[in-house]
Amino acid sequence: MPYDEFLEWVLYDPQIGYYQNSKYRVGKFKHNDFYTSSNLGGVWGSLIVEACTNLLGENDPGLFTFVEIGAEPGSSTLDGIENPFEQVRVIRLGDTLNVPNRAIIYSNELLDAQPFKRFRYHQEADDWFEIFVTLEGDELIELDLERKGPLPFPPPHHPTEGYLIDWPCGSLSMMQKILYPPSWKGVFLTFDYGLDQNILMQDRPEGTARGYYRQKMNSKLLDHPGEQDLTCHLCWDILEHCLKENGFSPSIRMSQESFLLKYSTSSIQRIFRESEGPMDAKMLALRELIHPAHLGHGLQGLASTRF
Repeated sequence: MPYDEFLEWVLYDPQIGYYQNSKYRVGKFKHNDFYTSSNLGGVWGSLIVEACTNLLGENDPGLFTFVEIGAEPGSSTLDGIENPFEQVRVIRLGDTLNVPNRAIIYSNELLDAQPFKRFRYHQEADDWFEIFVTLEGDELIELDLERKGPLPFPPPHHPTEGYLIDWPCGSLSMMQKILYPPSWKGVFLTFDYGLDQNILMQDRPEGTARGYYRQKMNSKLLDHPGEQDLTCHLCWDILEHCLKENGFSPSIRMSQESFLLKYSTSSIQRIFRESEGPMDAKMLALRELIHPAHLGHGLQGLASTRF
């Protein structure tokens, strides 16, 4: 089966899908698979509230519903957080994606959790082959087959033998679902890992796909089917183009550190004022969120508005 179909199976199948599993996937314990900003609870939620309020500009936040898409089971970003919004709604896996007319659509590492396709360049054929997954005996293996149809991306200049492209087609499909219908107005905000198209095409010959299993990153995508997180970097260009085509304002995109320092300034200043020292729990959480050595640099914020 094509890679995106394989990923749809191992990530979302009702019986074996990784995201269908009720276990706690996110956290710092060794049995968790990865760690992200939403684990920092109240501090992260407060920063998001201020950022969204600022992105609304002169619009009254009391007229908008905060909609979080893809929250982990049993939790949400604004749990226990004072906020000025009309309502707070959480859409989890399996829920209907129903966006109110006035909304703030927020997600954290939702788009890079969508299926992707893989392509490999073969120099002898001077062509790109699509990578499929097949079963050989009792082992899953990759199989390169001649693709049908055009490439979904502009190919790299002068690719070398075996050059890999992991194309995040599922993220674009998810974006289109979120932005439709065009009648809803408000803010789109997401935090995720991604690269510009030029970097994906020219500077990542080994692709960007990776697995996360018990806090360790690996390139063995076919191991532990249904038990490990599988992801690849987003292509920011196609997502920004999607926002533009759906009537959104020019996108704002910057590192998580820069985004929070610009749009959540008052909350950050309040944490500093109320801190009891560098080991204060809120100060430690803030440092993880904005320090380049932690989550501040790798994750990026993408925001846009439609009023």
